[in-house]
Amino acid sequence: MSRRPVPALVLGAVLAAGLTGCSDAGESAPTTPEGWQRVESGALSFAVPEDWVEAAQSDDLWSVGWADSSELGPDSLLLVGAPALGQDGAQRGLDTFVAGAQVGGWGYGSTGMSTPVDTATLEVQRNDFTYDDVSGVFWAAADPESGTTVGLQLTGRDLPDEIVAGIESSIAVRAGAEG
Repeated sequence: MSRRPVPALVLGAVLAAGLTGCSDAGESAPTTPEGWQRVESGALSFAVPEDWVEAAQSDDLWSVGWADSSELGPDSLLLVGAPALGQDGAQRGLDTFVAGAQVGGWGYGSTGMSTPVDTATLEVQRNDFTYDDVSGVFWAAADPESGTTVGLQLTGRDLPDEIVAGIESSIAVRAGAEG
């Protein structure tokens, strides 16, 4: 009997274990940074700093709001969310937002787009923008299986990198939840 199959089996087992271990490496689980609180509304789930306060929203689509202060002013940070942005996926959600912003008025300019998350369980598309003297980040997130899409938009004159990164890493779509 040849000794060749044994090393081949061992090598095959090692490769299989390595591939199995890597299959989840591309998955992105939402996080809640230390000192932050998780917010859930319909299919939308995200985190905000613990000292942020709920900011009432009168818009049916953008019905969720959180701010860094109960007194909104020109230097405030405001995060609004759409728990039910559609069923067409993150790219379509991003396209709809950008098209609406471009048509909606003077002063809007996209400063960059990216895909921070693209896994089997979560898609996130991001658009950084300015609108006159305000900066903003828009995220469209979707469950790839169902297409359930949610949106978040952070605006302010100065957007701290740690706030943007914390929100982005916390985004989740709760599949099967009603918007």
